[in-house]
Amino acid sequence: MPNQGSKPDISDPNEALLYAVLETAIDAIIAINERGIIQQANHAVEVLFGYTVAEVVGKNVSLLMPEPDRSRHDQYLSRYQTTGEAAIIGIGREVMGQRKDGSLIALDLAVTEIHVAGQTMYAGILRDITQRNRVAADLKYAEQRLIQNERLAAIGQVVTGLAHESRNALQRSRACLDMLELDLESHEEQKDLVQRSRSALIELQRLYEEVQNYAAPIVLEKSTHNIGEICREVWGDIQDVRGPIPIELQVECGQASPWRIDKHRISQVLRNIFENSIAASQHDSKVYGTKIRVTCLVRHDNADETLELRILDEGAGLDAVQRERIFEPFYTTKSKGTGLGMAISQRIIEAHGGCISIGEPTCGTEIIIELPRRT
Repeated sequence: MPNQGSKPDISDPNEALLYAVLETAIDAIIAINERGIIQQANHAVEVLFGYTVAEVVGKNVSLLMPEPDRSRHDQYLSRYQTTGEAAIIGIGREVMGQRKDGSLIALDLAVTEIHVAGQTMYAGILRDITQRNRVAADLKYAEQRLIQNERLAAIGQVVTGLAHESRNALQRSRACLDMLELDLESHEEQKDLVQRSRSALIELQRLYEEVQNYAAPIVLEKSTHNIGEICREVWGDIQDVRGPIPIELQVECGQASPWRIDKHRISQVLRNIFENSIAASQHDSKVYGTKIRVTCLVRHDNADETLELRILDEGAGLDAVQRERIFEPFYTTKSKGTGLGMAISQRIIEAHGGCISIGEPTCGTEIIIELPRRT
């Protein structure tokens, strides 16, 4: 193996062959001594880490590690030499490396102990597994989506059948209540009970429809729209749920260009978020805030553009459990509702090729929506 990056004068054909194999190996190969000092390295180390061979030879191998392994490596090595208890040596595992520019890289590391001229040394072979991990993650995500779609299809079939069978019964019930209300024209207390019964039937029908909509496949009908204008339209449409406390919507999307989206679906997402923000701003008769702020930012990610939409309220905020479960189907902290609003919103955003997440504001709740231009 080369030392200091210069080609040695090799006259022995076997040594020349060995040198050629090491220098053309795709995997990075590093040899260290008992103190962790790099003695030799091949050309692949330069490609993998961005250092020249001359820059790493004579340095502690921890140079190529991020924290906390960088600070602990000498202890690992000393413990193995004292106890013989191996964590990596002779076993191998996946680790993280750190390039010269500070970026991290996923590596498959195999270490063997070797003895040369009475000295103990360690040879490590490192392979970049970034692409492998990315493919594995994509496959796992695809499998999860397939399982989810199968479950949703099953739920959809059950709910569709249930809704079909119950629709006639609900309609008959409403008709009976309408007739009963006519007979109770002069009985206000009984008419109030009729109205409550009618509201319960409407809520039941809405529940069927919401579960059915959640389970149904999302088909997008895209066209170009201004996100800021959609925010204002949705805000105007939900006047009836704002309550007695005046809440102001601030939209700051002046620099965001029109985006290709399904307006109806995105409006559905914004309505869910706005209604949650309103409820959080005036919870349990307590007013937490009177402002909801929407900001838009266009990020340039390599060759693509991403619209980042942030919606921040001044409500009570989310605790750890709520942050963890907010996108779970049927999870809700409100006295009314199915708990499907944010789950449906997540499906809609993902159907656009984007993602929705929770921010970390100092107060209130922040919902972050990212929509790539190329979807």
